[in-house]
Amino acid sequence: MKPSTVPIMCGIALAAICSAGFSHWWSVRTMASAFQTGLSKPLVAQPALKTMATPQPESVAPAQKVPAPNVAEQLEPSQKKFFEALIQKMGAIENQNRDLVDQLAETNRDMMKLEFRVDTHSESFRPLPTSEEPEDTTYDDGPGVLPPRAEPVSLPSGE
Repeated sequence: MKPSTVPIMCGIALAAICSAGFSHWWSVRTMASAFQTGLSKPLVAQPALKTMATPQPESVAPAQKVPAPNVAEQLEPSQKKFFEALIQKMGAIENQNRDLVDQLAETNRDMMKLEFRVDTHSESFRPLPTSEEPEDTTYDDGPGVLPPRAEPVSLPSGE
């Protein structure tokens, strides 16, 4: 391998990365300018030969704003009833949700005030039974997790 191969490969990789970054920046810039001017379709990048052969007019006619028609006027009576019932149900669900949040807040306040007290002097109080000797939890008597260690083997000496 020649000593100039590595720098050439790095230069090619750097050029490819820079060209991909520039291409992405240019497409985002074009799309952003299309949305800022109010066009419904984003501008499409045209080939360089076509733009050089025929000059494009620089001024683009601004899009005229068309007032949106009232949706309620276009609905049939059955659809209008359906949507009105749906709005009423949503309002009822909103009220129910608000009531549940209030109940949860009250429950949380009650839980914060709750205290547990044990009357140790009462006749009905019985502590849990405990043994005097603690249970042995050591693994000294069993092999444990690992198998027992092998006994060392002494090699015969050449005496």
